[in-house]
Amino acid sequence: MHTAAYNIYARELLPRKHGYALWHPEHTKFGEVQIGDVGYLHDGAFYRMFNATQSEKQQRRVPDDYQPFVINDRLLHKTKDVIKASLASKSVTSYDISGSAGTSLQAVGAGLKFTCEREHGAFVIVKPSADRWQMHPNKTLAHYFRTRFDSWRHFAQDQLDLDISPHNIMFVYGTVKTDDWGLGAFLRYESGGAINFEASVGPIAQGTFNVTVTQKHGEIAEYRSKPAEASLSPPLSAMSDETADTLTDPSSSSLSLKRTQTGPRKDQCLFIHYYKMKKRLFFNRVIKGAAGPDELDPGSGSDGEDGMSVGSGSDDVMREYGTEKMFDPVDYILDYILDYVLEDGTQADAAIAGIDHLYTLFDEGIPEDIPAALQKLQPPILFVDDGVAALACAEWGEEFDEIEQPDYSEVIAREKQKAPDAGPPSPTEAGDGNRRMDVDRSISPGDANESPSKDSRSGTGHAYETVMVQDHTGGVACAAWSPDGRYIATGAEDYTVVLRDGTSGAFMHKFEGHDDTLWTIAFSPDGRRLGTGAHNGTALIWDVDARSVLVRLEGHQKTVNSIQFSPDGTKVATASVDGSVRIWDSTTGAQLHMFAEEKVVINAPFSPDGKWLATCGSNYEAKIWNVETGELYHTLKHHEGIVWAVDFDPESRRIITGSDDASSIIWSVESGEPLVILREHPSPVWSVAFSPDGKQVLSASNDMTIKLCNSFTGELLHTFNRNDALVNSAVFSPDGELLASGGGDNEVLVWSTRTGKALPPMQGHEDKINMLRFSPDSDRLVTASDDGTVRLWTLLGGDD
Repeated sequence: MHTAAYNIYARELLPRKHGYALWHPEHTKFGEVQIGDVGYLHDGAFYRMFNATQSEKQQRRVPDDYQPFVINDRLLHKTKDVIKASLASKSVTSYDISGSAGTSLQAVGAGLKFTCEREHGAFVIVKPSADRWQMHPNKTLAHYFRTRFDSWRHFAQDQLDLDISPHNIMFVYGTVKTDDWGLGAFLRYESGGAINFEASVGPIAQGTFNVTVTQKHGEIAEYRSKPAEASLSPPLSAMSDETADTLTDPSSSSLSLKRTQTGPRKDQCLFIHYYKMKKRLFFNRVIKGAAGPDELDPGSGSDGEDGMSVGSGSDDVMREYGTEKMFDPVDYILDYILDYVLEDGTQADAAIAGIDHLYTLFDEGIPEDIPAALQKLQPPILFVDDGVAALACAEWGEEFDEIEQPDYSEVIAREKQKAPDAGPPSPTEAGDGNRRMDVDRSISPGDANESPSKDSRSGTGHAYETVMVQDHTGGVACAAWSPDGRYIATGAEDYTVVLRDGTSGAFMHKFEGHDDTLWTIAFSPDGRRLGTGAHNGTALIWDVDARSVLVRLEGHQKTVNSIQFSPDGTKVATASVDGSVRIWDSTTGAQLHMFAEEKVVINAPFSPDGKWLATCGSNYEAKIWNVETGELYHTLKHHEGIVWAVDFDPESRRIITGSDDASSIIWSVESGEPLVILREHPSPVWSVAFSPDGKQVLSASNDMTIKLCNSFTGELLHTFNRNDALVNSAVFSPDGELLASGGGDNEVLVWSTRTGKALPPMQGHEDKINMLRFSPDSDRLVTASDDGTVRLWTLLGGDD
């Protein structure tokens, strides 16, 4: 968890879509932040090394063989008043001094009160209004970045003697600036209560910024204001004891700065927009606390005061900067791009990303756990220069429209030449010779007693038998049982679907017809047909007995996330990253309805009675549709983050949703109103489900726990702990007696829903478990993993 004020401030204001928030907006000795600056972040401030758009003569030092980057003036745009008076994170409520909520600080001499009732929060006050300067996407920048990047690295490390990782070097392409400002960050260690800021800003000519802070023990509120140009209050360590006591009083603290101004000059940089690059083979050095010989830390010297931690007693101390790694959300994108495997098995040599790519991808709001959200959505990448890849943001917006596309095929061709054997196997290569089947028996219930007690792994009397099969090459993404338990079907990265015997796990058939990674799979209610969806938007319906394609469902342009048959088997619903949900005739393939969400749709289940279809996705909403008419019945609005999961109760009267905002909500299908709001997790909820009898609901979160609650009262019944492993999936057994989950530790854990006790951990997978499903009779469990294997676990009974 980030605890440094500069990280809390930047992270909390990131979703406001103004860029990266600087805890130190004031300029350094080299002047204000400008478009074209090449530099780095340190303790909440941006430090320029040089400006890539200026000539060599205009600068003190530049890299060897320096060549300036020429920006077309048509790409530079100014937007006035992007922040009129104040800006706060969603967790902070602002009031004017009179008590009216949400009032902007417009009038000269007006004041605001900021209240934070959550763990973290941030705000900034500006005067006058802040303006944005930004360079629009430039098709030559990626090439310039790639060809000059090594030169910048050597300049930083060899000439400036900076101990800095190369991927922390950034190119600024946008700024948001004002003249006068005050800002603050909240950190709460205890629940209940609130932290309050009261701020008043006088006329610019008077140059006053006054802050009063009230808080209680266990809470920290830090704030800064524009440094005085003529005289500064001394640092806390140089103050008299009486003054210091006033600043650290547990009930209030005040700070008043006076400065002389000749008029507003918007040179204080509140936010920056920037690009970064990361190469696969670079050695990542650790950034040390020192900023380097050519720049001064804005918190040292005499050009501004440090951020102050206002405590609630003698145990509270002023926070020291330089002790926590800088939060930088662009790093998550760079790592995702470098980890991304192309269709032919190769990977990009380098990645380039900008902070606006996050806003383009997550246009409805930045998720709390960005890496997990990227893995969940799996956005594709594209090549923007020789060996350099970026997120294919054109799939969600227009970010890269100006990049020339014809070169991509040449780059991909070169990548294929590097790895000629990569790609999906031929039919002969994927034959019986590649299949593996191993059987393992675990018959010692006592093993569970040796597990850590904190996850309730006490013995239940169960044991299990496992069969491991490997008929795919590449990770196995999805799995499904036929309703009668006769078959298991799995889909994988090798573009194939494998049919197995549901009892023995023996190989029966390999379906070949897709030309991209399988993403979702489902049997029809009678078990005679199989629906599959792939990464390229293709969906197929197969005849299980005839071993052939019955219907090709064409229309989606991007990944099909979900495919499901209606309860009577006459219809099929598909949901896609392209923002559409489609209902098809399962026999003819005719499209019956299409719902255009214009956002990524993650799931679309039918209600058990077949009357309704629910959808959820990145627009913070879930919706209920009439299957017969295609009309929207209800929009379920209450969440403040991406809705990852949705499920109906057995009677089709209630529906549950799980969201990135860490909540789960049970709604009335008839009225569309919330019935129960569950806030059992501190982190995003990935999976939710009703128990088969509808009396309980589960919610699985990346807080490493699964919660079991009463679906009518919301009462917490059990907490199942994954022991420091992220929860990838969680399901009820059809009889409701068991709950199973797969985690980041590659283990399967199963608990009794009645007692809360755990079976012995099911171990064997060597990579992430993507999906697990119980058999219809609840005595077997199938798991699919990125290690390329499928495991069939048979529960041998118990006495719980």
